[in-house]
Amino acid sequence: MAYVFTEAQNPMKIAERQWGKADPVMFTAFTSCIGIMGIKDGKVIGVHLTLMGTEDEWVTNANIDEAVTLLDGAANPVVIGQIEMWEDTVPGVYQHLLDTLHPVAQYARDDGTYGGANENGNVRILTAP
Repeated sequence: MAYVFTEAQNPMKIAERQWGKADPVMFTAFTSCIGIMGIKDGKVIGVHLTLMGTEDEWVTNANIDEAVTLLDGAANPVVIGQIEMWEDTVPGVYQHLLDTLHPVAQYARDDGTYGGANENGNVRILTAP
C-alpha cells in the first residue's frame, strides 16, 4: 500500500499525502484533492488528502483515520478543496471523514492553492493569488 503520509519539509508547500504544522500553512495545488486543517497550540495543522495513492489505489477509511490522527486533536477542524469530486467518487470514504473529523465547516473549492491561518482559534481560509 502506498498511501503513506510524511511530514512536509515546508509547511507553506504541503504536498500530496503530507502534513504540516505552522501558522499559516499552505497546500500545493488541489486538482482532485482535499485538505483538512485544525488549530493546536496556536498553530494550524494541515493534512493534504488525495483520492489515490502512488500505486493507483483508492483512498480508504483507514487512510482517513490516519489523517485525522495526524491532526492530533486539533480544535475547530475544517475540510477544504474538491469536496464534490470526493462526494461523487468515494462517497463512503468522504462520509467516514465527516463522521470521524466532525468539521465545523466545509469549503468546496475548484482547482487552486489553499491553506489556513489561526484566527482566534479558528482556521481562516487562505487562497494563493
